[in-house]
Amino acid sequence: MLANVLSNGLAPYLRWGGIAFFAIFLLSSLLYFYFLHRVRFARYYVLRERARRAGGRWLTIAVISLVLGLVTLYLYRHTSPVPSTSPTAVTASVAEAVSPTSAVALSPTPTSTSQPSPTPTSVPTPTPTPTPAYPLPVTALTPKPGATPAPLDARITLVTFALDQENGRPVDPGDTFPPGDHRVYLFFTYEGMRQGVVWTYGWYHDGEYLDGNTCLWGVVEETCPRVFGEKGSTFLFFNPRAVETGEYPDGYVPGTYEVRIWIEDRFQGVLSFTVTEVESP
Repeated sequence: MLANVLSNGLAPYLRWGGIAFFAIFLLSSLLYFYFLHRVRFARYYVLRERARRAGGRWLTIAVISLVLGLVTLYLYRHTSPVPSTSPTAVTASVAEAVSPTSAVALSPTPTSTSQPSPTPTSVPTPTPTPTPAYPLPVTALTPKPGATPAPLDARITLVTFALDQENGRPVDPGDTFPPGDHRVYLFFTYEGMRQGVVWTYGWYHDGEYLDGNTCLWGVVEETCPRVFGEKGSTFLFFNPRAVETGEYPDGYVPGTYEVRIWIEDRFQGVLSFTVTEVESP
């Protein structure tokens, strides 16, 4: 009897609670996919980063509300009101069913208890985030007027370093170079690019940022390399002596140098080379 009282009291709350949790799950899922779309197609990095954080929050709410909704559904199935049978009513119905001239053996009708079938849950897709080991330089945090969204198949592939170039091809390629006042060339290939796409490159020495820029692909800018076309190959070059801080008056000093490249906030790769002391004979 106590179980029936508890079931009759909790069942309505569990029923409406389950409906509320599934409604919250549906709303937060829609908001998550909205911000996921913003992460992929928003024009500026700051807007995409805000959308990524907001999407993560709504994804968490969606998962929590789904779990609570399933728990509530399970409890509702096990606390559904059980109709009580009055002894007086049973006696009266038996008396009406059995006549004085016939004897009928009454056997109880077995009842089957149905178990709730488990509701499958879907695993949420993680939100794409920039590679944490290679954060964007500060030059990429300022919006670029006239920028166009990058195609999903846009790629930049770093190939090799060299001490010189001839007709766009590397001369004396390698990954170890002597110190001094000279250039080092980086050769790379690209595909799927479009005019106005934001791309960023940076030169680093022992992990410290030396120089670089954020530019618009195929747009002539005073401080940016001139690269054009949807697919092809080209190169960049750099001499630390040109850095405005004046910390490298003799050019390259011993250490590890690397170049990192992004398309918008999508990290494309890193390539490194070493500058070593020249051994005396």
